[in-house]
Amino acid sequence: MIISHKYKFIFIHINKCGGTSITKALIPYLGKKDLILGCLPKYEKLSEEYLQKHQIYKHSTAPEIRNFIGEDIWNQYFKFTFTRNPWSKILSTYFWFHKYKNWGQGGKADKIRQLPDFSAYAKSKYLDEKSCSLFIFDDKGSNLINFTGKQENLDRDFAYVCGKLGLPLITLNNENNTQHSHYQKYYDEEAKMIVANKYADDIKFFNYEF
Repeated sequence: MIISHKYKFIFIHINKCGGTSITKALIPYLGKKDLILGCLPKYEKLSEEYLQKHQIYKHSTAPEIRNFIGEDIWNQYFKFTFTRNPWSKILSTYFWFHKYKNWGQGGKADKIRQLPDFSAYAKSKYLDEKSCSLFIFDDKGSNLINFTGKQENLDRDFAYVCGKLGLPLITLNNENNTQHSHYQKYYDEEAKMIVANKYADDIKFFNYEF
C-alpha cells in the first residue's frame, strides 16, 4: 500500500494481483514523506507497526485507508488498484503458501500445506481470501477507486497509471510470482463452481470468466 503526497495518489494493494511488482517499481520515485507499507523488509516491519497502531497494513482496503487518512486527502488523491481473475488468484495464493514454507507456521498456512493438492484447498474451509470487490467498494456499494487495472493487462494498465501521475513509463519486474501451469488445468467442476460462487461479485463487476 502506498500513500504518496508527492504525486497525490493512493495505491490499494490487493494480494496476488501484481502489487509487489508495482510497489517496487514506484519506490524510487516516491518522496520522503510518502507512506509505504509492505514489499521491502523495512516496509514490511512498518506495515506491522501501522497495523498495531493504526489498524491499517499493506493489504488494507479502500474504506480502511480512507478512514485512516480522512476524507479531504482521500478525495483529492488519485486512487488505483489491480484485480485478478479469481480462479487464477486462488491458485496463485495456494502456491504462495507452498513457496514460503516458513510463513505462518503453526497456523492456517501449515494446515494448507498439509492438504494433498489444490483441489482439496479449493474445497476446504481455508479458502477464505477476500474478494477484490471488498477492497474497492464500501458497505453501501460505492466504488471508491478512480482506476482499477487488471493483473492480466498489468503492463498496459500500469502504463496508463504512470501517464496519469506524470511519471515516466516505468518497466515492471515480475516480483513475488509463483510457478505453476495455467490455472484451468488444476480445477475440477466442483472446485470451479466453489470459486465461482464465493467470488461472484468479482466475476460480475470485473467481467471475469473461467
